Amino acid sequence: MNTVQRFLGQAVACQACGREHRVGVREALLIDDACERLPAVAAALGLPRGAVVIADTRTRAAAGAAVAEAFRRRDGSVTEIVLPDPPGGGGPVCDDHTRRTLDRAVPAEGLLVAVGSGVVNDLVKWMAVDAGRPYVVVPTAASMNGYTSANIAPTLKGVKSLLEGREPVAVVTSTAILRSAPAALTAAGLGDVMAKPVSSADWRLNHLLFDEFYCPFCADLIREIEPIYMQAPEAIAQGRTEGLEALYEAILLTGFSMTMAGTSSPASGGEHLISHTLDMMASRDGLHHDLHGRQVGLGTLFCAALYQEVFRTRPGRFRSGETRTEPAFWKGFADAVEEQHVRKRRRQTQAAERLNRESGLWDRLACEAGGLCCPPETVRRVLRQGGAACRLQDIGVSRERFIEAVDHAHELRERYTILELARSAGVLPERTPELVDIWLCA
Repeated sequence: MNTVQRFLGQAVACQACGREHRVGVREALLIDDACERLPAVAAALGLPRGAVVIADTRTRAAAGAAVAEAFRRRDGSVTEIVLPDPPGGGGPVCDDHTRRTLDRAVPAEGLLVAVGSGVVNDLVKWMAVDAGRPYVVVPTAASMNGYTSANIAPTLKGVKSLLEGREPVAVVTSTAILRSAPAALTAAGLGDVMAKPVSSADWRLNHLLFDEFYCPFCADLIREIEPIYMQAPEAIAQGRTEGLEALYEAILLTGFSMTMAGTSSPASGGEHLISHTLDMMASRDGLHHDLHGRQVGLGTLFCAALYQEVFRTRPGRFRSGETRTEPAFWKGFADAVEEQHVRKRRRQTQAAERLNRESGLWDRLACEAGGLCCPPETVRRVLRQGGAACRLQDIGVSRERFIEAVDHAHELRERYTILELARSAGVLPERTPELVDIWLCA
């Protein structure tokens, strides 16, 4: 955790981009007695008394009950809120409905304490920023990179969205808590951090095509510890301390990179759009979907293969953003998707016009963006050896369903990704089935 400690509460004058990067997280501890120590950590940071401990049924058993008891011993009382599972099964979700339910249950004062992973963390973060309240988080799994970021990824009106929140004041957990999480959750964390090479390449695409802000320092933040899990991913699959702690540190640093950059771009690109589309398809059809990070891992593998394929040759002419939002596919989500897609189409047209006009731009994209991405062979090896999903059958998605997700993922969000560039270059949708067969079905 040495790299994490260097950034806590710091403002960094960046020599790479000229901006000042700030980290609002003031404490990050990976300690044996995390639950017992949390009240003292909160007091030392000057946080309010009267803890409001929010968990779901599983994370309460993992750490929430112990956290509540620790605050109860200090304060005499504590408010515990346990998010129920939905009637149809599965776990709670971060959406507008759950948020409204939680708003009615949470008292107006007291320190918000999130005990859980993605959904619990996002819900509490969302409440904290709207109410102007501080919060702390106790991660119960090394499953995703949002613990230390200011980003919130709720579902609003059925559409996966992105909101700006605030970072926690402290992130405190133990290796024992992380190790007790289901292996699938830990593997999901590996899938989430493996997105970094693709998302960084997509971020660079936006800089080169649209002159958007890009910071090499933020993009490279986890480079020091990447070799620990990239070269020996089996340590994660086996639950060894060095693998688990390296993955957890990478997760925290990836969150820092998003907050320091002021955008989710360092850790979220085309691979996340594929995962979001799978989520929305499941919601549309009344089905369950797999864990975010497991889907992201497969999206990363596909996008890495796409980067390799797109830059093999230079297209004669680039296609503009002529695609339409398909109501038959999105059904009840179509209008909300179209609000995002209309902005994406403008981007696609702008990019195609520049690529057709500027002869040297394609070579710059290939060198500067394509050069950031891992080879798909490396992505697949790390996912497989780390115990993460690396085939469609691992996440229970058919070949045809994944192809549908890839062919519609570009309609989400304004951010330009390899998915849009591949469409402009004539690789997608024509070759989607072939690439899926080679990389995700073998």
